Amino acid sequence: MPKISFATSNPDVVVIGAGAAGLSATAELINKGKSVICIEAMNRIGGRCYTDNSIFGVPYDMGAHWLHGYSENQLAEYGKKHKDIFNIYKDHDDSYRVYDGKKKLVWPEDAALWNLYKAIKHIKNNNGTKDVPLIDLIPEKLKKNEWFGTVQKILGTRDFDNQSPYDDNVNWKDPGEGDGFCTQGYGTLLAHYRKDVPVKLNTVANEIKWEGKDIKVETNNGTITAKACIVTVSTGVLNAGKIKFTPDLPKKKYEAFEGISMSPYHRVTLQLKESFYKDYGISSDTYWYKKVKNNYIDKKPYPKSSNGTLRVCYSNISFFSIKGQFATDMAKEGDQASVDFILNYLRSAYGSNFDKYFIKAHVSDWIDNPYTIGAYSGVIPGKA
Repeated sequence: MPKISFATSNPDVVVIGAGAAGLSATAELINKGKSVICIEAMNRIGGRCYTDNSIFGVPYDMGAHWLHGYSENQLAEYGKKHKDIFNIYKDHDDSYRVYDGKKKLVWPEDAALWNLYKAIKHIKNNNGTKDVPLIDLIPEKLKKNEWFGTVQKILGTRDFDNQSPYDDNVNWKDPGEGDGFCTQGYGTLLAHYRKDVPVKLNTVANEIKWEGKDIKVETNNGTITAKACIVTVSTGVLNAGKIKFTPDLPKKKYEAFEGISMSPYHRVTLQLKESFYKDYGISSDTYWYKKVKNNYIDKKPYPKSSNGTLRVCYSNISFFSIKGQFATDMAKEGDQASVDFILNYLRSAYGSNFDKYFIKAHVSDWIDNPYTIGAYSGVIPGKA
């Protein structure tokens, strides 16, 4: 494949990364009349917003799935305007299943779970000015609650010792309310929304030389010379030193990078026969929770558990999320170990009878993806 030549381009700005942020920055600059080159290391756009249609034969969001801040979400609004292409709908968050072993709990049998959930959420929200590990604010009595391990994984992707109430309450704001879904996939929606944004794929930024009048970005396909550079890669990539800055950035920049970590997250997706959803009366986008024993890792509050979203967007696939330290440990064992864990987890609720419904599985691993090195970004407690 011939090298791309940037020698004669000399744009006003080079944008590194064609995820949602990079595409947005490029589109805005073009609208303002600037000349821009957006480069992307992968062979596609979208970053962690990517929908695959080949693995299961249905839209499969391998990363971003929920349209957060739904009432004001510009992607959701775009999808609604193109209703001939997209089906956008609100997540009513009222369809869920809770299991204690093989027993399905029906309200008020699951009241203990939701009472604990509300109690810890109240602690988190009422301590929004405290930049300390959330676990330090939770009374011992609540930590000993039999549903504690389950609630920990419902309230976020991070273990409680790696969550800062300040970060969640001050640094993170949704413009709107609620969540929504796109039947065709979040990644598909984003790609269509930014279909007119030009991107040079398979172009890896190795070094940014920013001393002098112009900025030079050294890539595997040549050098780009520009007046300015916008870097939109993940903090995981920045912390790993994948892009060299010459000269070094100010020390405070590196300290800021180091204060932000990428949450470990594994999505195990199962394709199940339609009869499973019919036999158990499962409707679209049903959330699935299971009581987990507080089987901690190295005596720390890292429960070995998973939450599910069943019958995603009316399809026959279901998501199961493995989060925190347990996700890191499972990643080291390989994808099959994660699949086996989820299958056994479901057998513990439905019995060995569950196997007759199973078709295939896939794991989206953002932890080991060299272009993200993690899933969700967030501040390390004490660094907010």
